[in-house]
Amino acid sequence: MRNPLSRHSNRVFNDSKWIIPFLASLLVSITLIFSAIFGFFKAPYDRYHHQLPFDIISFAKTEVSNGYFVESSLNKVLNTNSSSFEPPRLAYLISGTKGDSHRMMRTLQVIYHPRNQYVLHLDLEAPPRERLELANAVKNNPTFAVVENVRVMAQSNLVTYKGPTMIASTLQAIAILLKESLDWDWFINLSASDYPLVTQDDLLHVFSNLSRNLNFIEHMQITGWKLNQRARPIIVDPGLYLSKKSDIAWTTQRRSLPTSFKLFTGSAWVALTRTFAEYCIWGWDNFPRTILMYYTNFISSPEGYFHTVICNTNEFRSTAISHDLHYIAWDTPPKQHPISLSMKDFDKMVKSNAPFARKFHKNEPVLDKIDKELLGRTGRFAPGAWCIGSSEGGADPCSVRGDDSVFRPGPGAERLQRLVNTLLSEEFRKKQCS
Repeated sequence: MRNPLSRHSNRVFNDSKWIIPFLASLLVSITLIFSAIFGFFKAPYDRYHHQLPFDIISFAKTEVSNGYFVESSLNKVLNTNSSSFEPPRLAYLISGTKGDSHRMMRTLQVIYHPRNQYVLHLDLEAPPRERLELANAVKNNPTFAVVENVRVMAQSNLVTYKGPTMIASTLQAIAILLKESLDWDWFINLSASDYPLVTQDDLLHVFSNLSRNLNFIEHMQITGWKLNQRARPIIVDPGLYLSKKSDIAWTTQRRSLPTSFKLFTGSAWVALTRTFAEYCIWGWDNFPRTILMYYTNFISSPEGYFHTVICNTNEFRSTAISHDLHYIAWDTPPKQHPISLSMKDFDKMVKSNAPFARKFHKNEPVLDKIDKELLGRTGRFAPGAWCIGSSEGGADPCSVRGDDSVFRPGPGAERLQRLVNTLLSEEFRKKQCS
């Protein structure tokens, strides 16, 4: 007996009305296969790829499997991103609290340079009137208005000493700087209690000869009894959920020590590369966010977050230089806060070769001495090669701007270069993340 299915199949394929659609489908399938093989669709991808506004790391397959991963491309960026012919640009965060607006403006003016970017954050403890005065002072400055490189954070955050809210505020400032301009090389955080010991021409001149991959972050691994004392307690920062500042709260529970990463500590004052700052914001492998979550309940998290991230990340570990670029004096043995600097500390500050010092009381007389003897400041700004106006009759030479890529380094550059030479020595760099 004849198979009915076979009879039905023969009838279908013998029907001439199915031949044309079948051949058309076959032709389309063959075309698609050859298009994929010979890369006919490569051009549209390239077009959109080049239009992306950020530095996107390619996931194209290489000869080895590592080509699929972000880290392999990041290594290429770090290995090739050395000093360039373009002079560097710095991005500053200046932070303060109630009563600090005038000190913040003084610090801003003395470290101002048209090449740089600046963000000012006056925390929520400052009254609205003071924050408005700071914003108006920046808005009404003719130089700031023309160059447009100074921003006051509209959102004021409550910052608790030793709590994670300081890290949150710092990361927000970095995000703002990345959003507003990718054209900077290092991020430097300062407070209203900080003051420079060199001009921006000095600093930019010395940094012009540095690799753009170096992160200045004082650090050391937490070991021994300090590990139990610092890592086991759990704290809660009221600034995360209250509108009034109060001290951190201690819980009765204690946690176990981490085993998937090592803990590091050091100075809260840093000079971070844009590449590392981007990594902390984007966190494409999630590690920076993991560490941020861990440090949410960690005592003195500003002194450990960036340090732990950089020393546990293979791509950045070798870029960490254990120095915070500050002169800071401590009691013996060290107390909770550093010593407030005064006239008697002037020579020590100069001999430290550091570009910054802290901390200073408001209107401390030694600041005027620094202005006069180290910075040559007589007007609003510390003078630089970009100031080409006349100073006759007490006029401000910085009211007329010249080429901001030209620097006029002075004795401060020589001092800073001596410090940098020490920091980059093989003996000093052996201490990296150890």
